[in-house]
Order: sequence, then C-alpha cells, then structure tokens
Amino acid sequence: MTDAPTRAMFRSIASKRVHYHEVDLQNIVFNANYLMFADVGITEYFRTLRIASGMDGGGGFNLFGPDHDMMVRHAAVDFRASAVADDMIDLAVRMVRIGNSSLTSQCAIFRGEELLTVVTISYVHLEFATRTPVPVPQFFRDMVAAFEVVKPEGC
Repeated sequence: MTDAPTRAMFRSIASKRVHYHEVDLQNIVFNANYLMFADVGITEYFRTLRIASGMDGGGGFNLFGPDHDMMVRHAAVDFRASAVADDMIDLAVRMVRIGNSSLTSQCAIFRGEELLTVVTISYVHLEFATRTPVPVPQFFRDMVAAFEVVKPEGC
C-alpha cells in the first residue's frame, strides 16, 4: 500500500481494547483477529449512519432490508506494526469505493496516531433468496457521499 491513510480521512472511529485472548504467545495480536477488528469497525460505521435494521435489539442485521444481504468477496490485510494485549486501538472505517453491486471499505487500525494495520474488504450486495448480485441503493450512495471526508469512488 503506497498511500497510508491518516486519521483525518475518517469520520467513523471506534475505540477498542485489545484483550488477552486476541494475542498470541508473542503477546501481539494474532493476525486473523485484524479481520474481526475490521468487522467490528464496519458494524460501528453502519451504526453511525443509522441505516442497519436489527441494531436496536430486534435481531438480525440487514443493511438494506430483509430481502438483501452483503457477503465478503475479497479481503486484504496490510500489516505495519503490532498491537499488544491491553492496548487501546481505534478502528477507523471509510468507504473507498461503491460499484454497481459492490462496496469496498477500508479499516485503518491506529494506536494513537500510529497506523498499525489496514484492512480492505470488498462486499457484494445480494438478493437474499437467490444470492444474486443486485445494485447498491442510491440512498446509500448519497448517504455515504455526504458522510465521508474523502468521497468514495463511484459516488
């Protein structure tokens, strides 16, 4: 990754403490846990936008309604430095691209101002019953474009 994200590029930032069960014998966060951290960050992103149903305790998580779903298509992790047990880290999330039926998010994980890891995840927006790709709704594009510091590609 050539252009390192900075905290100023993100409006959605959720803090999290690194727990003992998330580190390995070297006392650094086990590499697979960064994907879980990114998932927590993206959930908080959608919570910040107040668009996900089921986040009020009603059960389920459907970003665009009960007939639609999103599935991970691709994930990439760029490790730069390690978090250790008991660190306070920040999960900074932004949308970097919205395609016809896909979304790409970037989760930059910081310890203070230090960039630790960048997780990029692409999702496909699907019709739930058939699992076939469907277009990302315009209301979501508009909402994200208005929310983001850096306008995502495709908005």
